[in-house]
Amino acid sequence: MMDEMRFGAILFSENGKAGFYVSHRVVLSVSDAGVPHAFAFEKFGECRVFVRNYAAVAFPEAMLGILNADRIFPDSVAMIAAALKADNVKTLAELEDFMHSEYGAVPEKFIVREVAGSSENDDALRKMDDFDPEKELNEKFAEARRKFGKRPNVLICGYTGVGKTSLVKAILGDIVPDNAIGFGKPTTQGFACYENDVIRVWDSKGLESGQTESEFRDAVRDFVRDRQSDPDVDNHIHLVWYAIQAPGARVTDCDLALIRNVFNRRGVFAGDDVIVVITKSEYLEADEKARFIQILTDAGVPEERIVFTSTRGGKPGCRDLVAASWKLLPEAYKDAFISAQRIDEKAKINAVYAKSGAAKTIIAGAVAAAAAAGAISLPLSDAAILVPMQIGMIASLAGLYGLNKEAVKMSMTPFVLKIIGVFTASSLLKIIPALGNAVNASVAGSITGALGVYVKKHFEECAVARIEKRPEPEFVFNMSLFKVAYAEYLKNPLKK
Repeated sequence: MMDEMRFGAILFSENGKAGFYVSHRVVLSVSDAGVPHAFAFEKFGECRVFVRNYAAVAFPEAMLGILNADRIFPDSVAMIAAALKADNVKTLAELEDFMHSEYGAVPEKFIVREVAGSSENDDALRKMDDFDPEKELNEKFAEARRKFGKRPNVLICGYTGVGKTSLVKAILGDIVPDNAIGFGKPTTQGFACYENDVIRVWDSKGLESGQTESEFRDAVRDFVRDRQSDPDVDNHIHLVWYAIQAPGARVTDCDLALIRNVFNRRGVFAGDDVIVVITKSEYLEADEKARFIQILTDAGVPEERIVFTSTRGGKPGCRDLVAASWKLLPEAYKDAFISAQRIDEKAKINAVYAKSGAAKTIIAGAVAAAAAAGAISLPLSDAAILVPMQIGMIASLAGLYGLNKEAVKMSMTPFVLKIIGVFTASSLLKIIPALGNAVNASVAGSITGALGVYVKKHFEECAVARIEKRPEPEFVFNMSLFKVAYAEYLKNPLKK
């Protein structure tokens, strides 16, 4: 039996029609004129849905592409075939064969259970009477920050006096207070914690006078095991910098034991997430550097995870450490690390633009929800039910691009309140003069998608301005610019 019905699932009825599932009220099929059209289920008829692993196989983007294509189809199977790019599918039997061979899907009877006297849009409209846009924005933004604002934990470890704290300060700036840097004497007792909103660093005290190497090694191992036993992976150690100072050009047995055994996020301590950092490397001759590399690679450390650094002018090697760290960090924590580091501005800017794929996914989800709401045409007076979906989209994008609570309060809240005004009949008609008196699925999705693109572009510009220490552009809704964004979105939906 099917456990989950999904937006964009493919249905076919006993009377020979095929279509996409939109909601428990609506299926998208083809009218007698060959135009994609929203049908109530009682008109579509009893039907089956293609299922795999107890869930309907869904194609939301393919369905939305049909809504935006403005095409005439000879029949409903041809519409489905065009959406799936299945050129050889002409009949329902061929569609069934295609779904089984390509997706492992089989047909299963689908029964619509409608609650008498209610509808999804009617319920949404009733809820709009009590809708608090500012509260919705803050709640959705908090959710987005929990999802996208994952903070990495970095452990920097090594003997006392090797320059651990100075290295952290060189790469992460004022996360480390000035009085934390000692000149050859330990100023951190146990494991000092330096943190801000985007990163946390644990700094080991190092091997002190009177302590044996085995005691030092056991203390580090116990600390790491304690962190890794936390049920919340966000509190685990995600990366280790093991520091060895260049003067003396010496790697001890204790160093090697810690490098091999101190950390592995999969639970077996084998050093798989350790970068060996040779500090104060300005004192090394070429042959000494080669000797370091030979000893460490003989011990099993990959050469790409051996980085030579200095915290003197220009901070040579620190950029290499940033790049190596980004490569080793789990995916969920990469972005925050790049945002926290102060060495490589270009990497920070590239990370902003690398968020484009995640932003498009957020926008596509909001487009799908808006199109579902508009599947049975909404009167212009009811178009405001799209606003909660759009607020959720804006809040998610703000979380993705690293806005803070103050920015939400000062700029996003006024912007969202302006958006509500846009979804009045008079404003929508300014954007789409030929709209008529209703908003259909295509328009609802396109308006939402264009808004997502408009907001995404602004957040990108703000993020880059922050990195370059320029004033951030003001976050305002400009009707003329939005009309341009809407026209551009219609030309190339879901790819902007």
